[in-house]
Amino acid sequence: MTDQPTGSPARVAPGNGPGRFLRSLTGVDESILATVPSERSKYTALGGVVLGTAITAMFSMSVALYFVFGRFQPPIFAFVPAWGFFILFLDRWLMSSASAPRALQRFLRLLPRFCLAVMFGFVIAEPLLLGLFHTAIEQRIVNDRDHDVESRRAALVRCNPVPGSAEAATGVATSPECKDLRLGVTTAAEARQRELDDAKTNAENLKKTIDADDAAYADLERKAREECNGTAGPEYSGRFGEGPNCRRLRAEADKYHSDHNIDANHDEYARQNERINQLTAEVADLRANAARDIGKAIDDAVTDYRNDQRKEIGLLERLRTLAKLSDEDAEVRLAGIGLRTFFVSVDCLPVLLKFLSGHNSYDMILADRLKRQERAEKVVSESHRRDIVRREALARYQLDLEHNAARSKAEFDARVRHVDVEVLREDLIETRAAGLLGDTPTVAIHGLPPRSTLHDDEAGRAS
Repeated sequence: MTDQPTGSPARVAPGNGPGRFLRSLTGVDESILATVPSERSKYTALGGVVLGTAITAMFSMSVALYFVFGRFQPPIFAFVPAWGFFILFLDRWLMSSASAPRALQRFLRLLPRFCLAVMFGFVIAEPLLLGLFHTAIEQRIVNDRDHDVESRRAALVRCNPVPGSAEAATGVATSPECKDLRLGVTTAAEARQRELDDAKTNAENLKKTIDADDAAYADLERKAREECNGTAGPEYSGRFGEGPNCRRLRAEADKYHSDHNIDANHDEYARQNERINQLTAEVADLRANAARDIGKAIDDAVTDYRNDQRKEIGLLERLRTLAKLSDEDAEVRLAGIGLRTFFVSVDCLPVLLKFLSGHNSYDMILADRLKRQERAEKVVSESHRRDIVRREALARYQLDLEHNAARSKAEFDARVRHVDVEVLREDLIETRAAGLLGDTPTVAIHGLPPRSTLHDDEAGRAS
């Protein structure tokens, strides 16, 4: 065991039990906690709060997905842990960050996370409320669906009346609200009803004609009878028996009877009445068949509508029903408010505890370590920058040397070429002079060095 340096805090090694696991959920640095062991219990408790919040979020999400799918599906077992880890890591990031020394700074730093906690709290609270009130919610949904089915039946009956009934006479079936509710049941009752109506109209018109003809014929018969009976009056002769006036009046009555086809009209009226009775019976039978067909069509449509209503209760329908129950029942409303407040508070606990814990010893040591790391990083960065500057200066110096050397070599090559040109020119002059002089004797000039020696001396001076 090494001796602790003088003036340094005593280090207490952490254990490997559940406490260390809970502290790891807060992102705490055990090497720093070893210098302030008194803070371990606090961070162990904070780890428990973080774990509880994540478990609550997982349970809430599992309830929500169960209501979405109607039963447990394989995707639930993958998404629920992912959601729990997301909440866990979010709270871990919050707890691992250093706290500001001032309350206002801590509040401003934690305010965005607090807003997120409130939103997540509502997201987590709603599925749990659905689970707590699922019995009342499902019963209300069943009642609402039954009411919708009955309303659908009433609308179908109103928009599909039996032909010839009082409901059909109102014209409701042709209104715009019945446009999508017409079942399109075809029946011969409507055609027979129109035929019956026409027969009744014809019979009524014929009855009026018969009544008028019968009244006129009866009046002529009365006058002829009174004339024949010798009835006294301004229109009669007053003689008893079949005299000229009696025969004339009887002939007029017979002629009116024959011209107006009174007997034939009576026979036709009797036939029309028989036809009306026959059509009435047929229409009654057809109406009964139409009522049966329309009723069956309505039953089938209602059955299909009820089957559609029997689908799995979705999450959105449960939320709407919970809102209805809250609006109608004060107890449900108050319970919902209380539970939402509770779950939101639970999700906000890590934020609140982080704010209330203040700027403790662990935060001060962590902040000091971060500052020292930042300063060390700055020193390293500055050293690296200076090294780069030195390397750049050395590279520029080397480039300058190479440039000067290349320039000197180019100047030397130029001088050498100039010396070569001068030597060639002297050779040409001497050759030309020798050609001009021909055989003329010349005096040798002693003491001059050879031409190659002159060339080497020029090259040396140039270098």
